[in-house]
Amino acid sequence: MTVTTTERTADFASRERTDAIARFASPATRLLLAGDGLTTTSLQAWARAPLTVGTLEWQVRGDRDTPIAMAPAVLGGPDRVVVRSSTLVDPAGTVWSANVVVGRLDVDARTTACLQGAGPLGPELHRAGVSGHRSLLDIGRMPWPLVRGTAPAAYRICLLRHGAEPLGVVREIFNPALVDPRLLSERGR
Repeated sequence: MTVTTTERTADFASRERTDAIARFASPATRLLLAGDGLTTTSLQAWARAPLTVGTLEWQVRGDRDTPIAMAPAVLGGPDRVVVRSSTLVDPAGTVWSANVVVGRLDVDARTTACLQGAGPLGPELHRAGVSGHRSLLDIGRMPWPLVRGTAPAAYRICLLRHGAEPLGVVREIFNPALVDPRLLSERGR
């Protein structure tokens, strides 16, 4: 595994996913990366505090103008998408994750409202009655986007679905000061 910003295609086989997760040294990091949902709930348990959306911005873009390279192909190429960038923070203002969602705009109004809403996406979708099943597309490490020159951070990319319908691609990057990004090969460094 290398530090990269290159995302792979949606064909992320079970064995490859298991191997990618197993390379991380921390059992807690492995559990977080392996989860197929409930990221906010998992991070709240880790933080022992409620997490809320810190920064939030969203904009409508063309489907080829997204910060997640695989999103257009995985979503089936809608003409326009919403790009939602946010952070999850604890009551002290500490950022636990930096998130980007590339979501389809050609789905029902409830889903679009959640993508453009102010709360954490998973709980928003749940409250709106939209099942947000996630499938892991990629797991690895990349630079922590909030501080230049920091060590790599653990990330995961998931396809968010409602039933069989793809709703969006979610990339979650976890604060390396809180979620240990070290690999087994780096233990003790």
